[in-house]
Amino acid sequence: MSVLRSFFELEANRIVLNFAHGLIYFLMGFGVLIKSKRWSELTLAKALPWLGAFGILNALGDWGLVFLPIQTAVFSEQMMSILWVLDAALLALSYACLLMFAAKLLGETKPEWVWLPRVVPALYGVWLAALVIGLVRTGLQWELDLRLTRHFEVLYRIGFAFTGSVAGAWALSLQREELERLELQASIPPLMWVGFSLLLHGIAAGLIVPEGSFFSSYFLTDRMVFEWTGLPVRLLTGASGAVVAFFILDSLDVFDDEFQRRIDAANRLQAVMDERLRIARDLHDGIIQTLYAVGLNLEGLILSLKQGAPGAEDEIRSIMRSVDGAIQDMRRYIVRLKAPNEEASLDEQLRLLVRDLQREARIPVRIKADPVEAGLISAEAIMDILLIVREAVSNAVRHARASEVRIALVRDERGINLSIVDDGIGFDPEQRPKGAAGEHLGLDNMYRRAASVGGHLSIHSEPGHGTEILLRVPLNP
Repeated sequence: MSVLRSFFELEANRIVLNFAHGLIYFLMGFGVLIKSKRWSELTLAKALPWLGAFGILNALGDWGLVFLPIQTAVFSEQMMSILWVLDAALLALSYACLLMFAAKLLGETKPEWVWLPRVVPALYGVWLAALVIGLVRTGLQWELDLRLTRHFEVLYRIGFAFTGSVAGAWALSLQREELERLELQASIPPLMWVGFSLLLHGIAAGLIVPEGSFFSSYFLTDRMVFEWTGLPVRLLTGASGAVVAFFILDSLDVFDDEFQRRIDAANRLQAVMDERLRIARDLHDGIIQTLYAVGLNLEGLILSLKQGAPGAEDEIRSIMRSVDGAIQDMRRYIVRLKAPNEEASLDEQLRLLVRDLQREARIPVRIKADPVEAGLISAEAIMDILLIVREAVSNAVRHARASEVRIALVRDERGINLSIVDDGIGFDPEQRPKGAAGEHLGLDNMYRRAASVGGHLSIHSEPGHGTEILLRVPLNP
């Protein structure tokens, strides 16, 4: 104990401590201002700039304690008195920013307390005005100014530092509900540690008053703590500040998580819009055109019946086939919109899909599939894989005039390999027109779906030799 006391009684060591104290708070404030995101919709983001301002202003005030004593040989006592008062006002302003952080966070969290941020500037204004009036009355006398400054230091320590720390810790604890609702639980423990550290800081910086003030007979003083423990109070506030800095910067990863969630939501929305556009295009090119042709055929049939022309029965059968094709297309689109069963594995859902496709296509669709346990492929990836298979089989039947389709699913240690082979007329993938066949066959959509699940799709075909589609999709990590 005596060794510690002797160490910190040295003026040089106290200067180093004050400088390190300021450096800790400067790094904390600078880090908060850099990592806080104004675009964020989190309640915490709206109050963080005030916490950053607290750290930087507090650091500047601490460094004033380091450099002002050096100036005593340069400036007069009156000028030094003014500089010390300005430093005290700067430290008070820093703690007013801490109180503003708490008030802003509480006001954003609790709508009934939205008025709280307007109170803090008024409190600081009253404190500063009272200090100026007191200085004017003392006539800027060195000894009297120092004593008066100590009295007002106690006021801002209790009113701003202690109140701001306690209110800030409480306000941080109220953010748990929002973070849990947004599934950002990873940031909750660091924020709780920040709140706990703020409480310790509030006790050390707010309730332990400087020696020689009017309030020193009513409160625990920094000299008493030093005599009992051998540790200066600034070491305690510096340690609590370091803990706050570490955990607040750790918790601010929540903004990266929120940004990633926004990207994921935007990607999901884009996927929905792409699918809607795809269905709208297919409806226009397929069902609507079929129904339009049915309407024209019916008009021609009415005219034929009026004229008693032969062949009306064949025309009716042709129209019925067209209507049946439109019904099958509509059923296919409805099935496409259904979400897959998340509890079923990929191979099970593929078999169910093949059963439906065989009924719709009216040609043999054969499947051989290795078991792929549920969870190895995400539900979103399974949906895209099923849509790729459906598109491939549909193209084989509608455009390649295939008489058989074979599907094979093979699983290895890193992923699944899916092949879809037909015996149709084939085509040249390098020469397909991008504006026509590329859209009509839906190949572009198949490539996009494969890329969206981190997979790779390749198509091998040539005229007269059928088509083979290969899809490689990695397993979930």
